[in-house]
Amino acid sequence: MNKPIYIAFLLLNLLSSTANAQIQVNSKVVDKESGKAIPFANISIANTTKGSMSNQEGDFQLYIPLSGLNTRVLISSLGYKSISIHPKEIGKTIELSPVSYGISEVKISANKLMNDPKKILKECMKAAPGFRPDQPYINKGFMRQTHLLNKKYVKLIEAALFTYSTPNEKASKVHILEKRNSYDNREIDAKKLGFFKKWESTRYNKAKREAENYNPGKEELLELIRESDEKRNSVRKIKQLKTAYQAKIKDLRLSLNDIYNDKNSQLKLDTILENDGEGIYKIKILPTAKELKSSPFISIGYLLISTKDFALYELKYGMTKNPKIANLQQVAFINLVKSNFTLKYKRYKGKLYPSYFKRNSFDLTGMSDVKIHLEKAKYPRICQEFLFTEIIDNTKEVKQNLPAKWNDKLYEDSEYHPEFWENYTILLETKDEAKLRKDLESEVSLKEQYQHATDSIRINQIN
Repeated sequence: MNKPIYIAFLLLNLLSSTANAQIQVNSKVVDKESGKAIPFANISIANTTKGSMSNQEGDFQLYIPLSGLNTRVLISSLGYKSISIHPKEIGKTIELSPVSYGISEVKISANKLMNDPKKILKECMKAAPGFRPDQPYINKGFMRQTHLLNKKYVKLIEAALFTYSTPNEKASKVHILEKRNSYDNREIDAKKLGFFKKWESTRYNKAKREAENYNPGKEELLELIRESDEKRNSVRKIKQLKTAYQAKIKDLRLSLNDIYNDKNSQLKLDTILENDGEGIYKIKILPTAKELKSSPFISIGYLLISTKDFALYELKYGMTKNPKIANLQQVAFINLVKSNFTLKYKRYKGKLYPSYFKRNSFDLTGMSDVKIHLEKAKYPRICQEFLFTEIIDNTKEVKQNLPAKWNDKLYEDSEYHPEFWENYTILLETKDEAKLRKDLESEVSLKEQYQHATDSIRINQIN
C-alpha cells in the first residue's frame, strides 16, 4: 500500500471511530424540595429515540455520541416539571421541581374530563388498536433476570437484545445480541422437572409414578434444566408488551379486558396528574369489600391513561396476600405463588412503544414439592426487568439490523465479551441488588465465571 493511500486509510478509520465514539453519563434524579430520589424518570437525547430510565434509587446511565454533544438531554417524570440540560452541565444529581395542584386546578388540553374510571378504561380499550405502530420497528434494550431463593440471588442473567415488531404480526420477535450469566446455584428438584416433562405426553398419575424413579445423569439434567427454563422463563414470553394495542389477549392471563370485567376488583379514580400540559388519569385497582373480607389473595395496582386520547402510559398490577387473613399456611402459600408486573410505554410519532417492563413471579424450574416449600419456607422467585433504550423505525436501518440467524435462546452456551458492554446502556443496579450480586460472587466472582461459557451450572439437587 503506497503512503498517500495508507494515510487516507488511517484518516478514514479515525473519522469512523470518532463518529461512533460515545461519552458515558452517570447521574441521579432527585426531588428539588425533598432531596429524595425519583425512580423511573425518563431520560432521553433530544431529537433522537435514544434514552434511558432511572432505577428505583434515581440513578441512571446514558451513552451520548460525541457528535451529539451540542444537543440536549431531556429529563421528565410524572408530577414534576420537565427540564432540558446540556450534557456538559449534568452533574452528580439532577433536580426536578414537583408540580403541586388540586384536581380542580388542573388546566389540560382535554375536551371534557371524565370521573367514571370504568368508562375511562373502556375508552382506553377502544382506542388501544390505534396506538399500535403502523410500520416495522426495532426496539433495542437491556434485560436483567434474577433468580432468587429466600431473597438471595442464586442465578443472574443480563442480556443486550432487541424486539422486532411489524403491524401484521401479533407477537414480537426477540433477538439476543450478547449476554452474561452467573453460575446456576438454584436448588433443583430433578424428579419434579422429570414429572413436568413426562406429564406433557402422559397422564398425570402415570407421569407421577415414573418421575419417582427418575434419576438423570449430569448432562441429561443440565439439558432438562435448560429446556425447562427456555419453556417457562425465556424472553419469548414477554407477551404483555401487546397490552396497549389489544384490550383482550387470549394467550395472556391478564389484559385490560380482564381488569375491566374482574368482579373481585374495583376501579377508583385517584387523581389527575400533569405531564407537559397533558392530563393523565391515575386509576387505582383495588379489591372489593367482599374480596377483602373473605379472600387470602387480593389484586392491587393502577393505570395511567391520557385524558387527551386515552393512551395507556402505564399499568402496574399484582396479586398479594390479604393483610386481614391470619391463616399462616395460606399466607405461606401466597408468598410462594404471588406475582406482579409493571409495564410502561412512551409516545413517539403518535404511537406507543414499550419503554420498560418488569415481572416478578414464581420460578417453576426451581420448584420442588409445595409441601417442602411451605414447611421450610423456601420460595424460589424470578424477576425479569427490561429497559428499552432506542427505537429504530427507518426502513433501511431496520433491514440492516435484522440478523441472518435469529437467537432468542436465553439459556444456551455463549462466550462472554466484556468489551461489548463497555458502551452499552444498561439499567443500573440498586444498592440492594448490588449487594445480592456480591453475595453471589462470594464463591466465584462473576468476572471469573464470565471467562467460561455463560451457562456453566453448579446444581444443588434437593432429592
